[in-house]
Amino acid sequence: MSTFQCVLTACAVALAAMSPAVSIAQGQSATPDANPNQLEEVIVTATKRAERLQDIPVSVTALSSDVLQRDNVRELGDLVNLSPGLVVGYGSQPGNFSISMRGIGTFSNGIAVESDVAVVVDDVPIGFQAAAFRDLIDVERVEVLRGPQSTLFGKSAIAGVINIATSPPTHELSGKAMAFTTDDHEQRVGFTVSGPLSETVRARLTVADSEFDGLIKNLTTGERVGGSSGLTATAKIEWTPTENLTLSFAPRFNKNDSTCCVSPITSLTPGLFYQGEPGFPASTVLAGIPIGPDNHFIRNDTRPSGGDSKLFGGTARIDYDFSADSALKGHTFSSITSADRWEMLDYQDIDGTDSPFLLGFPVANPSGINSGAKIVGSFHADSQTQELRLTSPGDGRLRYIGGLWYARNDLDRYLDRGPVLQLSRYLAVSTNTNYAAYAQATYDLTPKLSLTGGARFNRQEIDYIYERYTVTPNLHLSGADEENSTTTKVALQYEWTPDVMTFVTYSSGYKGQAYDLVSTFDARSAAQMPVPHETAKNYELGIKTMLFDRRVYLNATLFNADFHGFQTSVTSFLPDGTFLTFLNSVGQLRTRGLELDGAARLTPHFSLNGSFAYTDATVVEFPNGPCYAGQTLAQGCFVDATNSRVQNLAGEPLNNVPKYKLNLGGEYSHTLPGSSWEGVLGFAYRWQDDVNFSLSQDPRTIQKAYGIADLSLGVNDSDGRYKVSVFAKNLFDKRYAQGIGNGTSGFSGVPGAVGSTWGVPRAAWRYLGARIDVSF
Repeated sequence: MSTFQCVLTACAVALAAMSPAVSIAQGQSATPDANPNQLEEVIVTATKRAERLQDIPVSVTALSSDVLQRDNVRELGDLVNLSPGLVVGYGSQPGNFSISMRGIGTFSNGIAVESDVAVVVDDVPIGFQAAAFRDLIDVERVEVLRGPQSTLFGKSAIAGVINIATSPPTHELSGKAMAFTTDDHEQRVGFTVSGPLSETVRARLTVADSEFDGLIKNLTTGERVGGSSGLTATAKIEWTPTENLTLSFAPRFNKNDSTCCVSPITSLTPGLFYQGEPGFPASTVLAGIPIGPDNHFIRNDTRPSGGDSKLFGGTARIDYDFSADSALKGHTFSSITSADRWEMLDYQDIDGTDSPFLLGFPVANPSGINSGAKIVGSFHADSQTQELRLTSPGDGRLRYIGGLWYARNDLDRYLDRGPVLQLSRYLAVSTNTNYAAYAQATYDLTPKLSLTGGARFNRQEIDYIYERYTVTPNLHLSGADEENSTTTKVALQYEWTPDVMTFVTYSSGYKGQAYDLVSTFDARSAAQMPVPHETAKNYELGIKTMLFDRRVYLNATLFNADFHGFQTSVTSFLPDGTFLTFLNSVGQLRTRGLELDGAARLTPHFSLNGSFAYTDATVVEFPNGPCYAGQTLAQGCFVDATNSRVQNLAGEPLNNVPKYKLNLGGEYSHTLPGSSWEGVLGFAYRWQDDVNFSLSQDPRTIQKAYGIADLSLGVNDSDGRYKVSVFAKNLFDKRYAQGIGNGTSGFSGVPGAVGSTWGVPRAAWRYLGARIDVSF
């Protein structure tokens, strides 16, 4: 065995990950004479055609349905445990959740700001990213594509793509059901039925229901918050009237009620008063709340922050395979049409107390209103897409794909904040329309050397109307803009052996112009709009290997990307505790690093998997970046020409980006003596280093490095019809935060007072659970 092979083997074993992702994404069944020690083949559609993962010059983590089930993945936020380069950011309500890849991701409260990471389900991108945060059910595979993917996936894929494929109808009657419960009161149930309705028609129906009250106790009502409940139903009807033609229709529905976005106080200077009112001391307002790093108690007299959403939609698809006597023999023409409506009612108890402090607020001229302060509002997003695509045969020397694309998103946001504190009431309406033409081709220059090239021409049209009702006369603003852009991709790959391939890739990315339609929007802001587009240039060098008779898998990618005009909202807390965001265009960012994915099947019954990401994401140019609360002139903060407190953030790391992130894990199975049942032991460990949740480099919003271990034990029958498992999440009860805020939450009265809050993740405390799966 060579030294090189020894090193690769050691890496694959050491990188055994919680994301057994890399073991199989869409595995073909092993043939009877297949080596039981071999890893199963991985087929992905990252290039919009089915190809071996090891054959494409793209950095991809592939997660199979077995992996998602084994790790009890429910929603997008769970995927960060399986893909190190992926990060989810949580805001004050579900409408401003964000997804980042390699450190790049837009956070914004505004509806007219696109995402940096596209979420695509069955070839249809989700128009408004908040609508992607729903239960994932009946998923066949998830592909996490890292780096700019604008050429094939469009302008919302400048940092990457989460490509989700759901299961198709089966040709034989089949079904499955599952039940899931935990000792902290999470429950899930679901079922799928699939099979033929006639010789040419097949159908599939999946329904799932989930409920989790949360980990935070509201002392005012006695209820638990910080969780969510959801009902999801999907269906697929597939008709093949001829052997060359397939028509399908896939309706979908989701209802989700979430109390996701409450941040308990973890520290607060003693002796403070809410909004400075002597009648509302913190000792009374926060009575019974054990302020400290583990605090999970609050007092809210209105509904805690969250949102209730619904989604209705469907996809219609036509696939036509040209016959052998056609000039387009072997080609496939596809038409993919979709329409979705997502709506959400959101609510926030913005004072975070159950005290009627408005009786004495403002202190100089009390309102006398017997209540606290709150936000109520709504989101609506109507999305329509149409794609026409031609795909060449996959076995020729020249392989290509090309298409035309149309998408329209009609969005509106209504917000009512008050009735006194930071009063704001507005309606924002925005429409963005996108037209595109794209093509990508791969040509085998030699049997081992291949060249891939692609381009996308994109036209975006965007407009808005903004009405504010808290001024006299009402503020009315409107605007529109349009822009053309072109993105490209070039890749060269060399196949040293059938199991070792290297590649070098250049790709560019584009994200469209934006309007910052939030409560602070005014005539001055409008005059500076739209925020310019965002662009990226990305370079990658990678190797993909299958070693030792395909018993070991190891992929590695080095990347370097520059982003210009990066759009992100900077968050701030006003002295009264109000949370605000302001959209910024950062001059230049740079992200570079190393990604590893590996797996090893040591015996037919023992496998290891792993993944690692080193991400160095830094600000190159941002001379007027935000200061953090309490930052002094000596700490780099200064007042600019507009009388704003700013600092030069050049050279500083991006927020919410761990530099090192590692997933380790494995599975061992063994036939139980004297039975046809198989016992399965699984383990997983994930670790990340320090991360700052604030772009302003606030020293009080740093999450220290931590590691989380999970353990599972189960039994399966020999036919795979019955699976029973028990598990422990966060086995060693390690505390960590999904967000940290620096502020006194509206309390004041002592000079230099400080305070902090934390976002409580699902696995902040150890919990135990059990799951049963039955199939036929």
